[in-house]
Amino acid sequence: MSTVPPSVATHRPSHKWRWIGGGLGLVVLIVGALAICEWRGWPMLRRPAEDWTSQRLNRQVSFAGGGARWRLHLLGGVKLQLDQMEVGAPEWSTLGSTLVAQDVTLKLHYADLFAFRRGQPLRIKSLEAANVALRIQRLADGRASWQFGPPDAAPSHGFDGVRFEQFSVGKGSAIVDDRVSALSMVGDFEMQDGFDLRDAKLVAHAEGRYRAAPLRASLQSGSALPWLSSDPKAPAVPVVFKVELGQAGLDFRGTVRDLLATQGLDGDYALRGPSLAAAGQPLGVTLPTTPPFTMRGHLLRSGPRWTTQVHQATVGRSVLKGEFVFDRSQAVPMLSGQLQSPILWLADLGPAIGTRSTVIGPAPKAGLGLKKVVAMAPPPGQPTAARTAGPGRVLPDRPFDLPSLRAMNADVRMDITRLESGVERLESIAPLRTRLILQDGVLTLQDIDARLAQGRITGRIKVDGTQPSAKWDTRLSLRGLKLEQWLSAAPVTGRLAAELDLQGRGRSTAEMLASASGRAQLFWNRGTVSHKLIEESGIDVAQTLGLMIKGDDALPVDCAAADLRASEGMVRPAFMLVDTKDSALRVDGGVSLATERLGLTLHVAPKDISPLALRTPIQINGTFGKPDISLQKGPLVRRLVPAAALAAINPLAALLPLIDTGDKQARADAEQCQVALRGLDLARQAEAQPDPKTDPKTAAVGQR
Repeated sequence: MSTVPPSVATHRPSHKWRWIGGGLGLVVLIVGALAICEWRGWPMLRRPAEDWTSQRLNRQVSFAGGGARWRLHLLGGVKLQLDQMEVGAPEWSTLGSTLVAQDVTLKLHYADLFAFRRGQPLRIKSLEAANVALRIQRLADGRASWQFGPPDAAPSHGFDGVRFEQFSVGKGSAIVDDRVSALSMVGDFEMQDGFDLRDAKLVAHAEGRYRAAPLRASLQSGSALPWLSSDPKAPAVPVVFKVELGQAGLDFRGTVRDLLATQGLDGDYALRGPSLAAAGQPLGVTLPTTPPFTMRGHLLRSGPRWTTQVHQATVGRSVLKGEFVFDRSQAVPMLSGQLQSPILWLADLGPAIGTRSTVIGPAPKAGLGLKKVVAMAPPPGQPTAARTAGPGRVLPDRPFDLPSLRAMNADVRMDITRLESGVERLESIAPLRTRLILQDGVLTLQDIDARLAQGRITGRIKVDGTQPSAKWDTRLSLRGLKLEQWLSAAPVTGRLAAELDLQGRGRSTAEMLASASGRAQLFWNRGTVSHKLIEESGIDVAQTLGLMIKGDDALPVDCAAADLRASEGMVRPAFMLVDTKDSALRVDGGVSLATERLGLTLHVAPKDISPLALRTPIQINGTFGKPDISLQKGPLVRRLVPAAALAAINPLAALLPLIDTGDKQARADAEQCQVALRGLDLARQAEAQPDPKTDPKTAAVGQR
């Protein structure tokens, strides 16, 4: 039986425990080293961390540069404390470092770091800083200083690469240069605890320019995350902001989620300004030039799509409301919706259509009821702003804003309960319905359907603003208008029908009418003319026209018809006839819409079988602003065409569409007009025949 030497038996256990002791010592050493490093803040990892983060963000990143404080803790997650952190700008930026933060505490989860390593955005648990300086820049091609990652990555409008769960700043400043939205501003901000707006987490003020308009803004929000995150699941937070943009002002109270990625905006607003055009210009929305306005409603934004419900808008004396959608996802933005108005004053759109406008004054207070707004109308005779071509001219020559027609497209249905012309004695149009189409610079008011003085107006108006000088095309139809109802205390009564087909070109109302070409047809029947109108004409019109009027009796008008032809602003009647009980009147000559001058002659044929003389023609000259009515100089015509000799021709056939097929009286009046017109033609032929008492040749023949 062999035995183990005592020395060997005692050596083996000692060797084993030596290895165990050495291992334990190494573990203790490592743990101690880790503890020391954790206690000291891992200073040796600063440079590798800067290099790794710089590589991942594709930016120069500096943590506590220049030997300042750096403390990194890795137990339970990553916690970094440092005196300063700086994230450099992309190579193309001209503003300097994108972020410079002081007295910073940064916390991250390990899971988020592993996800970031796999290419996902870096999610930061929290970032706290005593001071932060931001320099944000975006070029017109979409490259932005808040986009991190490889340079060949597709440009995005969101805050890519970094997402925050919590972000807190004591004091901060920002410089923004966003050429996509044409925004440049400088501002300061601070973040506070609490989501209640009375203890807002984000308070900011800014000044700058937006779309070339001066900007001043203030903001209170329950969180800064919507301004720094592109997470579509980011919660909406309450926000209140006030903006003074150009001459317009906006107050908004609602919620916001991820504005940089344009994910959401929802709330109530109040808007005011000197003109709708001034408010729409910074937003790229084409709106008409108007008097001062106020507007309140609800706004919802989802990506490039803006939706608003206008609860009430007060423009001058007009009141409007409606629902609209403005979509900027297309190359040319699109506005669609429906506009309603209980009352719309034409003068409030005057600057936009080149006519008179109400006196410009302060914007009306928001929330005024309809009765109070209507009561704001100026008394009769109060002057209004106007722009015409000069002394004696009445057609407005205010230039249209044609470039704005090309800024967007639109499809808006309009339902106006009452349209007021602003002329005291003219009845309002009630209602007026139409559809406004704006497509590639061409504006069309189509499907016009209006009621006026028991009559109906239909048709369309088209303005092509694609060229420096607009082309316009108007086609309107009027049926059954009652003159005594349309014209309050009117000196005339009766029913009026008309057709208008005119085209022209120009940059203002005056230029368009000066180039007008086309045709206008009118038919008036069952009418009367007040004797006061005749007495106040300034000449003995009653005697000249052969009118037999007694006392307050009105002069009956059997019918009146006109077929007017326009060419390059010169309007001449193919025929123009007024037929009364005693006389038939025909109008010759012309009217210049270019020079606003009148050159008309009224020829009269009395209806009398006795040998009475024809009446002296009446001349209407002068200008639109100052007409001149006088008797024509020259010898009187002494031939009479008996009514029994009048032949029945049909020059009024073109006007038959103006007459209601069921109106037998109107058709009878039209037939009477035909007879009267034929009589005037024969009378004019008689005028052209020489008088044997005055013509030397005729006298010589008689002597022979």
